Amino acid sequence: MLSKLKKQAKKILVQHPNAARAFEMARQSAPSPETTPWLYAKPLAGYEHIQTSHGPVRYVPPRSTIPNTTDYPAAPPGPHVQGGKRELDRQSLAYYPRHFVADHPRKWDFPAYLDNPSCRWLQTLKGLYASPFSFPASLSPEAGLLVHSLIRNIRPRVIIETGTFIGMSTLWMAAALQENRDGGVVHTFDYFGPISAGPWREVEMREDRIGFVASNLAQAGLADQVVLHGGNTSFEIRAAHQELKVASASGGGGGVQFAFIDADHGIMGTNQDFWAVEPLLDTGGYILLHDTFPDLCGGYEGGRNLLDHANSIGVGTYEKVDLYLSPMNYGLGLLRRIG
Repeated sequence: MLSKLKKQAKKILVQHPNAARAFEMARQSAPSPETTPWLYAKPLAGYEHIQTSHGPVRYVPPRSTIPNTTDYPAAPPGPHVQGGKRELDRQSLAYYPRHFVADHPRKWDFPAYLDNPSCRWLQTLKGLYASPFSFPASLSPEAGLLVHSLIRNIRPRVIIETGTFIGMSTLWMAAALQENRDGGVVHTFDYFGPISAGPWREVEMREDRIGFVASNLAQAGLADQVVLHGGNTSFEIRAAHQELKVASASGGGGGVQFAFIDADHGIMGTNQDFWAVEPLLDTGGYILLHDTFPDLCGGYEGGRNLLDHANSIGVGTYEKVDLYLSPMNYGLGLLRRIG
């Protein structure tokens, strides 16, 4: 049957000099076990198993080859795409991962697989997650791993962070920069004032928050990857524009390739941080927003508003995506500047 299809394609090719059209006509013949074997695949009654010395592993053998052969037919054409597609509204896409506890959690659980005694920064994170200050405002370990992975793969040279808080996200990003070995630096901005008690946090830090953050950075061995900036975040970013524009790392270059906006969660405060960062953000650079689902984040709308309206309030052009978080879906939003 396969040779018959090839002959059919050659015949059409003689009649139609357009090779692409010939191939398309051959592929669009009536369905059969020879041309579309996946349509005739039998539902699985159960999985086969590959036996290993450590136990069985489930396996599905090929089911879509041409009958009685190990060959596959010509690939099918793409679907017919209609015009006028529309996006769903945000609420229709809302997703809330279960956290599998009877009540609202009161702390972040540090995964056992991250407990590496030989890694300074992971041990520092472990201690920080045990602190009553870490929940709920800091990134969860799962969200921290996500941010760490972004930095490892995007490999920015210069990062701006607003909202250092106790330095949890700073540690995750700085560790990734250290592992990248590109000489990258996080410039993290915060007013470093007192931490008050609030929902799910019954403790306070009345003084020397910047000392607390600095001590953890040094303990983690990440002091070379971080610069702490005190004061109002948007004003101090503007004051640092000149040095950030010419900031260089291994490979040279200036500007900012990644920004994490997580300070003032009101609309105006978030917008001010965005407007302060944007003149520095390289085309192709990223902005990450935390707490993008107001109904789970105390009603604060700054991150959500910026994610939804960046193209109307910013000079640049952005593509965007929602990222869901577990165990509590406070949400992350990722913007990428494309113009």
